[in-house]
Amino acid sequence: MPNFNRLLEFPGKTFLLLGPRGTGKSTWLASNAVASLSIDLLHSEQYYRYKARPSLLRDDVAHLVRGDWVVIDEAQRVPDLLHEVHSLYETKGLQFALTGSSARKLKRADTDLLAGRAIRCDFFPLTWAEISDVSKLNLCLDYGSLPHVVGAPKFAPDTLASYVQTYLKEEIAAEALTRNLEPFARFLQVAAQRHGQLLNVESVAQEAAVKRRSVDNYFGILEDTLLGFRLPSIRLGRRAKEVAHPKFYFFDAGVARAASGWLRETMPDEWRGFSLETLVLNEMRAYNSYRRKDRNIYHYSVTGSFDVDFIVETTKNVMHRPATYIALEVKLAKTWKRSWSDTLKGFCAEDSGNVTKAYGIYLGADTVKDGAVEIMNVTEFSRQLWAGNVF
Repeated sequence: MPNFNRLLEFPGKTFLLLGPRGTGKSTWLASNAVASLSIDLLHSEQYYRYKARPSLLRDDVAHLVRGDWVVIDEAQRVPDLLHEVHSLYETKGLQFALTGSSARKLKRADTDLLAGRAIRCDFFPLTWAEISDVSKLNLCLDYGSLPHVVGAPKFAPDTLASYVQTYLKEEIAAEALTRNLEPFARFLQVAAQRHGQLLNVESVAQEAAVKRRSVDNYFGILEDTLLGFRLPSIRLGRRAKEVAHPKFYFFDAGVARAASGWLRETMPDEWRGFSLETLVLNEMRAYNSYRRKDRNIYHYSVTGSFDVDFIVETTKNVMHRPATYIALEVKLAKTWKRSWSDTLKGFCAEDSGNVTKAYGIYLGADTVKDGAVEIMNVTEFSRQLWAGNVF
């Protein structure tokens, strides 16, 4: 397995690192944290020990001194441990690196990031800047960018199939997040088949033969277990019929493909287009989080006529100063069409400068500037993004 150079910087104080399983949280911690004590709650013996008596943590750290680091992997499995962590942070001055692949139990336990003492960090699949290998692009479009997929492409389908089975077994069934696994599995398949598309809960419920109320809850489970997220729409008040519905993305296109039941199928360009969008969106979300930019990301759609893949808020609306945005359009094409540029230029020109710049991201080799539109391939976009030149 290659040792990828991850771009998240190690925080200098206690933190909670949240990210889906398989994104490499434990590997990153092992490379960055000098731990005086490491606890893995996926290990059955440690899980049952602390589950029965969370206070045992006090005995286990008795020999440690102020400033020592304690790592607790998959902290959500024993949320009561966080009360002990909070106390030990205050009384003994220990620093804690906590990881979690689900926010659901942590929220229920009302841990509130140790009452503000811990920094929240989010972890993502590999970004394109971390992969840095153009020969891997088709692999990422077909199977996503989890480290075990990119590091061992020969086994990508089996790795992803196992991932979904483990998710259903350990995250859903073992944690009793839903009483009946069968309707959730049907829902998961339908939701995954609509990866990257407008969220229509009623339609998903009908196709999966699951009650609407249950589907609402199931989408909440996907979000709480970090398997997916809603990309909100933005309504700029420019046109009638601006779409208010969010889009729903799985955190990784390969996981979405596995959950959809299409893992062994040859995927059409339409799906690979959603995969390229996911790759670009993952890049922006990781950059936004790792560099603490705190910028909102949206999609913009007008029913039946117009769509912009991503709108990023580059400055917020503060007092009398209006917000500003950039627009991004992602195309699975090696040749950029002039009509795509014309659409983006018209969009930028519509509202007196609130949308200040547009990016066209495609698979071609050339980098071109066409008025307000900068056209570049994924590699160049990633380079410009992490250099701080996009937002």
